[in-house]
Amino acid sequence: MSFEYMLAERTARSGRASRARIMMRIATVSTALGIAVMIVTLAVVSGFRHRIYGDLRGFGSDVRGCDVRVLRSGAGEPMPLSDSFLEQLRRCEGVAAAWPYAEAAGMAKNGEQVAGLGIKGVDGECDLEWWRSRLVAGEMPSIGGDARTKDLLISRATASALRLGVGDKVEMLFMDGEGRPRRDRFVVSGLYNTGFEELDRTTALTDLRNVQRIASPDNGLISGYEIMAARDAADVAAAAEQAIETAFYAGDESVGSAAAVTLRERYPVVFDWLKTHDVNARVILAVMMAVVLFNMASAMLIMVLDRTGMIGVLKAMGMRNGAVRRVFLYRAAMLFVRGAAWGNAVGLAIVGLQAWLHPVRLDPEGYMLSVLPVRVEAWWVVALNVGAVAVTVAVMTLPSMIVARISPEQTLKYRQ
Repeated sequence: MSFEYMLAERTARSGRASRARIMMRIATVSTALGIAVMIVTLAVVSGFRHRIYGDLRGFGSDVRGCDVRVLRSGAGEPMPLSDSFLEQLRRCEGVAAAWPYAEAAGMAKNGEQVAGLGIKGVDGECDLEWWRSRLVAGEMPSIGGDARTKDLLISRATASALRLGVGDKVEMLFMDGEGRPRRDRFVVSGLYNTGFEELDRTTALTDLRNVQRIASPDNGLISGYEIMAARDAADVAAAAEQAIETAFYAGDESVGSAAAVTLRERYPVVFDWLKTHDVNARVILAVMMAVVLFNMASAMLIMVLDRTGMIGVLKAMGMRNGAVRRVFLYRAAMLFVRGAAWGNAVGLAIVGLQAWLHPVRLDPEGYMLSVLPVRVEAWWVVALNVGAVAVTVAVMTLPSMIVARISPEQTLKYRQ
């Protein structure tokens, strides 16, 4: 333990009864509030990013190999299923899994209740773990078995709108590839809920063969291929694009109009909206850090002025200005760490309360989610605290320079 640190610790203990104790408390409280607000802000931004990307990924995978016109109109032309191309996709670097999918938009009807509903069909190779984790009633539809079933997984919001329950039958009206109306009837096997109301209300899951029978009963077409990435989605999309080009030049005409499309390219508005949250977070962090630094600088000046006599004695005993300044820098660091400890406790408690009880709810029409999402990651909590301490101590070197202006002769004379 250095002499400067020991002196700072002794000063902190005796300072509890000094005239500057009120300013010390104000600085501690402002630091605690600043750190708490910054933790909550980062938790909300991280929660939005993780929750929305996770739900979009569950609904539509990291990358899709589909008709390129989906980028312009939101829907593309169907294509024939190519087993050889599917295997080529699975061998691409960074691809964790790949499977075919088919989508069809229609109207769901139950008595007098009608709602628009899109049905997504997948085969037995699809990873259904994400869907299982969102299951709230009933069971998952039977997918990929030898016998085709008419099971349908719908959202709790859709079930409420259509007044349906597990085991009920729902009638669907579609338009096939030639523009002819087709009817079909499904059985609700289960209900899911993600809180992502915009997609919950328009997405249902069933066996791939059901959608193929509706959209292209004679051709067995699919909408494309879903790809789950084991690395950066952009890199996987580039590898899939290369596979599409290789297959086309090898004579596979089924991929002639296909392209590898990432989530960011399919939902650009959503990702731009998330970027605005990042900007807001930076502004809040900058404002709160400025408030903390202002209060800490004020506390530093008051600490120095309150200990003018001690500074004069230390200088008279031969202590250099740099050593005296380190005493007050240690003192400021102790004050900040105390406030930061309280701020971390309060901020993490608020985040934990929101994650557990969900007291803050959102309007799904404006925020896409019904509950304010929060997410804490250890790396940014550590980075926030370490960075805040480093910035505070660095900035405190400026007000600590007032030590050099204090003359031991005048302070000792004043004390006499």
